Amino acid sequence: MKIFFSYASVDTTEYRIEDIVDFLEFQDDIERVFYWERDTKGGESFDDYMRNNIKNSDLIIVLFTSNTATSIPVFIEIGMSKAFQKQVMPVFDQVDHIVADMQSSRGVQFNPNFRMFCEDLCFKITGKTAKFKESNPMVDYRNDLRETFEFKKSSYVEPEVRDVTDTYEKEEKKQKKLPLISYRIFEFILFDPLNRGSLNVITAPPGSGKSILLNSITHDILHQEHLSSYTPFLIDAENLKLTNDELLEEFYNYLFPDTEGRFFINFDNLVKSGKGIILLDGLSKNPDAHELLTDLHKFILTNNARLIITCRPVIHDFIRSSPKIKEKTHLYELTSFKSSSLFEWVVLNKNDYEQTRHLQARDIYLVLKEKVKEHEEKGERVSLPSMMQEFST
Repeated sequence: MKIFFSYASVDTTEYRIEDIVDFLEFQDDIERVFYWERDTKGGESFDDYMRNNIKNSDLIIVLFTSNTATSIPVFIEIGMSKAFQKQVMPVFDQVDHIVADMQSSRGVQFNPNFRMFCEDLCFKITGKTAKFKESNPMVDYRNDLRETFEFKKSSYVEPEVRDVTDTYEKEEKKQKKLPLISYRIFEFILFDPLNRGSLNVITAPPGSGKSILLNSITHDILHQEHLSSYTPFLIDAENLKLTNDELLEEFYNYLFPDTEGRFFINFDNLVKSGKGIILLDGLSKNPDAHELLTDLHKFILTNNARLIITCRPVIHDFIRSSPKIKEKTHLYELTSFKSSSLFEWVVLNKNDYEQTRHLQARDIYLVLKEKVKEHEEKGERVSLPSMMQEFST
């Protein structure tokens, strides 16, 4: 079945013309719905558009609103429909807006409850129950998170990490410096196809910026085009409770506590496809950290998932002493900022020491505070840019 949709252009948005067309074309019995904004061809006149498409349609739907009375194109289309002896179905907000000679026609009243309106419209046209494109709840989750997740990326100076997967003896470690990895390369490694099914464990002392690092990665997943196919699931490991449920179910219950498992299959598929990224923050704060780590290792091996964990150094020590967990586990150490980044850091954070301390490097904050104090005790005016350049050398 082909349908021609006639309406006043000013009603396009309020009466959701594009959504109605999209819904109707999703029905099995409806092949095409012609409407002006999409189906007029470049250089085609209104008369040609109207004549060709009405002639090729099986049903004409006319939207009657308070704007219809002043819409000349709608009345021309009604006249053309009658000339071609086409069936006309009115869709209306109020009965008295329908032209007099069509008020007895079997039509559908527009309902602000759009789903109910679509069900009624579909049944009137096809005599069948309506089909709907059900949205993917994981896509909705990602879109909502993108709108609500707050992170000041412009104020974040990207740190470096050290790959400490290969262990060295203390004496050898002094001679052989462990490789440094930039933030960008580190992120590339995390999303490399070969990294699926691996535990990525990032360690640093308290207050070094582990949580902020995961926030930055979350922000990148949500806003960088090359990561748009991924969805981040940020979880506070301290509040993750171990039960008899599978670990994936624990993650789901933490992230979607009031859904009673309705979206679990979607979540399960996304994580197992490698497109759902689990970011587990503060593993060492969990009272069952070692047991949880063992379960996490089994989880990634079984599901070939992507998992990024932050923790304190004690967890690295536990991993190194556990041969089974060391398999498919990559250990990284979050380093302090490069000295060349200190000036950039203070400028980006608008010289707000408390923010600097809160967001990232407590040791940097303390050093800067002492230097400022020294200048003030000498009665000297503090010039942060100059001081930072001096401090960076």
